[in-house]
Amino acid sequence: MDYTKDIWTSVLALAAVVNGLGIVRLVGSLSEYLRNYSTLNIRHYWVYTLLAIFQLFAHLLLWWSILGLRSAGNINFLTYMYLLVGPTLLYLCTSIIIPDIKDDDIDLYAEYYGFRKAFFSIQTAFWLWAIFVWPVFGHGFAPTVPLISVWLLTSLTLLITKNPKVHATLIVTNCVVYISFILIFAMQLGEVGRSIVE
Repeated sequence: MDYTKDIWTSVLALAAVVNGLGIVRLVGSLSEYLRNYSTLNIRHYWVYTLLAIFQLFAHLLLWWSILGLRSAGNINFLTYMYLLVGPTLLYLCTSIIIPDIKDDDIDLYAEYYGFRKAFFSIQTAFWLWAIFVWPVFGHGFAPTVPLISVWLLTSLTLLITKNPKVHATLIVTNCVVYISFILIFAMQLGEVGRSIVE
């Protein structure tokens, strides 16, 4: 008897919880910001804000995409462990970008360039993970790999350079690629998975 399809809900539960923690972290931080807005002295930086929005949508896309792995079929402990790596990396990225409010003064420009190396190192690892998800589950590369590769290259570039103009341009590029990804591949739940398995 094949239990694989029956257990996918349980298998995905931990991945969904870890991924959900990132969403909760972002929304909770926004709530704290709104609650304390009048007492905070914040130097805003639009690149930071756009990165935080992108990070929220990356969590949503991961959640949507992981559900498509139900089509992958067989799962063992090693593939399960690999599956958990992605949400964990994305959660770590999210945790890094949330500033600690130690006093009432926050400089988001300084925060951004303070976490830049750690964030983009982990994000690079996340995009590498995303490229190899389907091969790890015994299938070919997903048709989404070219767009994920763009994210990988932007993360590597943002890791290497401190140039604010490059950061501004590539964070906007990330958002454009995200919109393209949704329009091309992710309008229907499991669409990528079905196309790979068929």
